[in-house]
Amino acid sequence: MAFKTPKRIGTHNLESVQRSLIKPDLLNLSGSGSMLNGVIIERNLDVPNVELNNTSAKAAKHVIVVHSRSSASLEWKIDGSHKTSLFSAGDTVINPAGLFVAPRWSAEVEILLLGIDPVFMTRIAEQMNRHSGLELIPRFQFRDELLRSLALNLIAEFEQDIPPDPVYAEFLTHTLIAHLIRWYSVAGSKALPANKGLSVSKVALVKDYINEHLSEVLSLEVLATVVDLSPSHFMTLFKLSTGLAPHQYVIAQRIEKAKALLTQTRLSISDIASQTGFADQSHLTRLMRRHTGLTPKALRGG
Repeated sequence: MAFKTPKRIGTHNLESVQRSLIKPDLLNLSGSGSMLNGVIIERNLDVPNVELNNTSAKAAKHVIVVHSRSSASLEWKIDGSHKTSLFSAGDTVINPAGLFVAPRWSAEVEILLLGIDPVFMTRIAEQMNRHSGLELIPRFQFRDELLRSLALNLIAEFEQDIPPDPVYAEFLTHTLIAHLIRWYSVAGSKALPANKGLSVSKVALVKDYINEHLSEVLSLEVLATVVDLSPSHFMTLFKLSTGLAPHQYVIAQRIEKAKALLTQTRLSISDIASQTGFADQSHLTRLMRRHTGLTPKALRGG
């Protein structure tokens, strides 16, 4: 899949801002668009004092709202009940699919919005061996730093000046949804065995595949199919087996190959970045400095 990064609008020029894909009445600043399977992550603006009934809807998706900037009061109507509270950055709301939800803010607010296809979430729940019917529990104004961190890291992938890393984006997506299922649903719990990883041969298969395809766009789903596992199972078992999440291992291998090409060939740094799966020379330079403390030029010069 070819990933293109949506452009984030740095100033609130409302005439040029597009509409949210999750809630079209909101103004979209940045987001994943349709790049993620079963999930949309967005940074949006919601305008103040819109009549509750004018924005009411039974959402087709599970919607997670994370307040991300200055404080504002939220009046929240859900299936006939009414709540009002002052929200600050990090306060979160869970609106499960199918509920009649109508929010109204007292001031313009910037929010992170996560829209999740219920079928996709159910599939991940089944992969986690949660056998009973999946049902998210509505929540109004709570704080969960892990949930917030995952959402912030996910939206950041689509706000940088290089294409998002598909393996990392999918890792964040699956981790976030698994967290929601574990802590905010009434699904029956039967967790995966925590003491077993992939067999040595399966680890070798995945590592060989990664090393042979470093120059290509790698995704969590593609890596999972190498060993006939679901992405959620693969992500868990690979980390148990190697101590690294799949995206961490891919980055480490790309850096190692780039180091070898820098010291053993006279290829240009931009060519090396292309051959090792980095978006461009600056992407390679940034990650190599972060992981090794050296730039490609410094490594080659040494």
